[in-house]
Amino acid sequence: MKNLIKYFVNLMQLITGLLFLALFILNVVKIVLRYFWGISWLWLPDLSRLIFIWMVFLGTSILFYYQDHLLMDYFIKKMDKSLFQKVNLIIDFSLIIFFLVLILRGYEITMIRMRIPFDMWDIPTGYAYASVPCCAIFMLIFTIEKIVDKLLYIKQ
Repeated sequence: MKNLIKYFVNLMQLITGLLFLALFILNVVKIVLRYFWGISWLWLPDLSRLIFIWMVFLGTSILFYYQDHLLMDYFIKKMDKSLFQKVNLIIDFSLIIFFLVLILRGYEITMIRMRIPFDMWDIPTGYAYASVPCCAIFMLIFTIEKIVDKLLYIKQ
């Protein structure tokens, strides 16, 4: 299971990097076209927005996996080890509830937004909103893996 999760994390890192590169290239093209030829592609901002949203949510999932996200650890450093483990498990179970809500409500909002197109495309904005439940699924899996590892560590 760990190998499969690691594979998906590596794949997500690759996709996030490619999305960043695509966003960079699109913005350079937009600037060059507007500056040198006075051309503006009206669909480009919508595509940039879609790419940016997916890049941010995939990147957030990756940061969550590696635990590189912003962490307020002032109180954590003041706790003894056993209390820290218990509080950490409570936080992880709370995260499971949060991610389940994100998945369910994100799916509902995505389905609603599938009827609303982008400004200049005939493509539903739901594809951008789908990043929320999709990445919440990944973070839920990462949290469950973390809990299993902690429980196995505690039993040893």
